[in-house]
Amino acid sequence: MLKRSLFGLFFCFAVAAAIAQDSFDTTIFLNEISINTYRFEQFSEGSKRQKIDSLSKSNYANSSVAEALNNLSNIYLKSYGVSGNTSISLRGTSASHTAILWNGINLQDPLNGGSTIELIPLQAMDELIVQYGGSGALYGSGAIGGAILMQSKAPFRTGLKAGIQMGIGSFGHYFGQASLQKGGKKAAASLRVFYRQAKNDFTFTNTAQFGHPEMTLDHAAFQYIGISHDSRLLITDNQQINLHVWLQKSERELPPNMTSLISKQSQSDAALRFSADYSLSKNKVDFMSRVGLLSSKLNFNDSLSGIFAEHLSKSAILETELNYRIRANHLANFGIHDRIDWGKSDNYSQINQRNNLAFLLNYKIWNPRKTITINGSIRQELIEKKWSQATPVLGINYQLSSAIQLSAKVAKTYRIPTFNDLYWYGGFARGNPDLMPESASSQDFALYFSKSDQYNKINISISVFNTYVKDLILWVPIEGIWMPKNQKEVWTRGLESDFGFEKILGKSKIKLDLHYTYNPSTVEKKAENESDAILGKQLIYTPLQQAKALFSIQSPFGSLSIEQILVGKRYTSADNSSELDAYQLTNLVLNCSYFQHFGIYFRLNNVFDQDYQSMENYVLPGRNYQLSIHYNIH
Repeated sequence: MLKRSLFGLFFCFAVAAAIAQDSFDTTIFLNEISINTYRFEQFSEGSKRQKIDSLSKSNYANSSVAEALNNLSNIYLKSYGVSGNTSISLRGTSASHTAILWNGINLQDPLNGGSTIELIPLQAMDELIVQYGGSGALYGSGAIGGAILMQSKAPFRTGLKAGIQMGIGSFGHYFGQASLQKGGKKAAASLRVFYRQAKNDFTFTNTAQFGHPEMTLDHAAFQYIGISHDSRLLITDNQQINLHVWLQKSERELPPNMTSLISKQSQSDAALRFSADYSLSKNKVDFMSRVGLLSSKLNFNDSLSGIFAEHLSKSAILETELNYRIRANHLANFGIHDRIDWGKSDNYSQINQRNNLAFLLNYKIWNPRKTITINGSIRQELIEKKWSQATPVLGINYQLSSAIQLSAKVAKTYRIPTFNDLYWYGGFARGNPDLMPESASSQDFALYFSKSDQYNKINISISVFNTYVKDLILWVPIEGIWMPKNQKEVWTRGLESDFGFEKILGKSKIKLDLHYTYNPSTVEKKAENESDAILGKQLIYTPLQQAKALFSIQSPFGSLSIEQILVGKRYTSADNSSELDAYQLTNLVLNCSYFQHFGIYFRLNNVFDQDYQSMENYVLPGRNYQLSIHYNIH
């Protein structure tokens, strides 16, 4: 308790000291940010944000958002095998503690609180940003560890562009994508189609079976196909409409883990996502209204046990926001968001519905030289006619010099129970309609150093964070029936350091990116059925340390990149008595382009053929490759 108090006091003193450094006056505010991402961009003071750059995106031309984030960010992803689900762990929190937003709409499923991020192709998104730390005031329920922001755009004034890419890879891997884009002065549209499949029939050493036999993974194939459309219309110089549509369907075989001999489990996912927004900017006011529709269907089938289950969810979203520049250095944001979720499952006694009405207030102020900026935000939600806890945030950025910036943030966040937590009924499990939301308090402090000249660029950041989660929902056995209860408390804290270096050598450029995370995450209060031996122990499948590096050489003809990933040991038991070994992976990527139209992409994963596991007894492939060609028309 004393350590947590000292962490909190440290952040409060940092904020107070920065505020005391300067006073406020007037300046000119330039509205340079698109209104439909205005709140996320303009009211994130104190938050660490990492944008995946164009080179990194091109190195994952045939990969998912999950694969890119796992190798390029401070996020750790728990993988249940090559065709299984992927669970996000951001700063020691669980998958349901990270908000996933697509064009401003939260994609977290109301049934289980997760998202199928492993099925989202990276090239379907034009922008990918990770925001670290509690952000409940901006994104609502579930943003305890942070948020992943995905944007797809149709830019103006680009003319006609088209592209096609096709490729093959190890273990029956085939993929392809095509795009068509037209950008005029007042109207723009883009269309993307993507496809991917793999058999995943690789060999591995089964260390869970007697004698450690060599085996071939069976029943692990997957395929998905999708189409997305984005369009923009500039009605007048200050009025705009954006439209986004995304349809996707996937089929997956779920392979046995290393302790089983056979699996006949399979899962199909289908999703429809729609978003449309209207924005108006006039004088000191910016207005935005957005409507969104989400529909998701999951079918699970296990022919061995005779289990077939269908789960359906639908969401309707209506958001309205108003930005008002009160003075030249005062900016306010007011918003009302309404979201209705419907859930239907073979494990529910009826179709369930939940209405979430949120009220937002953001206020930002800065001094004439823009050396200090302070933002205060608060969000209050009315969930089924009951007020939730408020989620206030105070963030500050202080430009100490032209090269050094300090930032700090204190925040309250929470997560409402999922439909499964509340309404599940089946087998030996029951939901609990009396659950309370999980709540969390967090503090962040960061130092940023940036310096550049004509030929060199250096970026360094050091971030420390502290998050304490109360009323954590845990399923426990009660008289032979598993039920969720608010019982646990978890303390996650740590340090993240990032280093970036670029040097221009004639027409070429070398680049080095380093990321390191130290993340103690411990149980501070146990559930009734748990042993005292777990108190103060590291959370299972949460590495205490991890490091990632990217070195690349870029020239007019392409790029050569080397990726290095090191993940520390992870405990597989709550009392830390058993563990998975640490591992390191090396990947090689070659991107060649000719005449700005034709290109070749080659990727070699796990160059040294390392045996490793993300989750115990779920096998992952050894050395494997991807090869593709692409042709673009400008």
